[in-house]
Amino acid sequence: MTKNMKNLKLILFFITGALFVSCDDAIDITQPSELPPDKVYQTIDDMQLGLNGVYASIPGENQIYFTSLFTDEVALGVSNGGQGQDGELAFLLNPATSGDAANMWLENYALINAANRLINGVENVVVDPENEEDTARYNDILAQAHALRAYGHFNLLTFFSEDMKNDNSLGVILVDFVPEDIYIQLPRNTTGEVFDFIDTDLAFAADNLSGIDPATGEAYVNPYFYVTQNFIKAFKARMAAYRGDYATAKTFVDQLATGGGPTLALANKTQYKLIWTDASGQEVIFKINRSNPGGNVTGNFSQFWSSVNTTVTGSPFFEVNRALFNLVNSSSDVRQKVIVDASAFGFPSYVLPDYNSVSNSVYKSRDVLPVGKYPGSEGLSMLNDVKIFRMSEMYLIRAEAYASMNDIPNAIADVNRIRTARIGSSANINPAGLTIQQVWAYILRERRMELAFEGHRYVDLRRLGVLAGQQVDRDPRDCAFNGFCTLPTTDYRFVMPIPRLETAANPNIQQNPNY
Repeated sequence: MTKNMKNLKLILFFITGALFVSCDDAIDITQPSELPPDKVYQTIDDMQLGLNGVYASIPGENQIYFTSLFTDEVALGVSNGGQGQDGELAFLLNPATSGDAANMWLENYALINAANRLINGVENVVVDPENEEDTARYNDILAQAHALRAYGHFNLLTFFSEDMKNDNSLGVILVDFVPEDIYIQLPRNTTGEVFDFIDTDLAFAADNLSGIDPATGEAYVNPYFYVTQNFIKAFKARMAAYRGDYATAKTFVDQLATGGGPTLALANKTQYKLIWTDASGQEVIFKINRSNPGGNVTGNFSQFWSSVNTTVTGSPFFEVNRALFNLVNSSSDVRQKVIVDASAFGFPSYVLPDYNSVSNSVYKSRDVLPVGKYPGSEGLSMLNDVKIFRMSEMYLIRAEAYASMNDIPNAIADVNRIRTARIGSSANINPAGLTIQQVWAYILRERRMELAFEGHRYVDLRRLGVLAGQQVDRDPRDCAFNGFCTLPTTDYRFVMPIPRLETAANPNIQQNPNY
């Protein structure tokens, strides 16, 4: 169990345990300073503080970490001391010992809980209906909370729904209230019921967002830190794509592409590198603000892939998988300079016969490719904002939409839009003569490179692997520790198990198949 998971369990314990104790208990005494949930928020300023707490609850890192290990983004690093070899790298995933499933389950329900406490706790906030500014601010705060509650439910469906394209499949537990009983035992709602609820939350958000920064009374200077109309559109585009509703997905991507303004234009090569040091917000639709308030000694990605920093001397125990590195191994592809740290060095004769003649330990020492996508910011190594929605993903979603309609030229045109920005037009793909499976394969390949280490690959293989004729793709030398390199995307482990901590306490919840 990770440190983060232990902390989260403690947080949830105090959130629930402090509120729900038996009235018959001799120590159940209401203290003078104690505020019940319905009296926490008295003013709009109180609501803003509550919303800040909701934003602080948005998860992201553990999803990225799990995806990088379980799929084909990383391999054993030169300083690996056994990390991952008895878990994710070996495709081991089970309800009892896999902390990844428990982390994502708990984190997203913590986000939902924080949003529910705000949404359901504002009954004592009185707003003068004649005061348009206060009314707009009140509605805007609630709109953001509804959108973030929807995002938490969507994350859960993404990893735990039996089948996101089947509304009748088992989804997750829909929670739109603050539990009054810590022993409440709810069954899973259907996937369709949860999606309907998400749609309702997003509709409320879209109708009530103001886009105004309460601190200045003006539009947000950095809108990518907040729920905005573009957040809603990007969210709906991704959700529709995951459900296979590509007509809807394309509609929202079209809106972002034509009405989002210059900030949604794809970054050029210089800007692209600055995105990952948080020096630029170009093409970022939404990201989670991770800042260093002073006194922190580690970044939010610290010890995910290395123990000190992202360089070859930073003790990398996981490195970029050579198969992924080979895809971006071009001096023209700016993504190579982001995915892999600048200090990396590759096996000089990797493709020659002597590549297979050296021992694996020698290979690892000659092929050191540390993960470089989160190098650090604000003077702290591996502290970086978590990018949730970027415009490049939207274009690749639209490429999927065109592919679903067998429109090969337009599908490849959107893939080439990304390639032109990252490499140059000379690297563009010629659509002539391509089969539809090859188009899907190009889309999946581009997503692999463009969205590497952003938490997408696990879900992408599940969604697109069969269409593209692709599966987990690790380099053979990076599989030497256990002897097998791939996993079919139809395997049951591409849906995560309901964690044991939930099934043990809740007999009404049903486990996912084969766990």
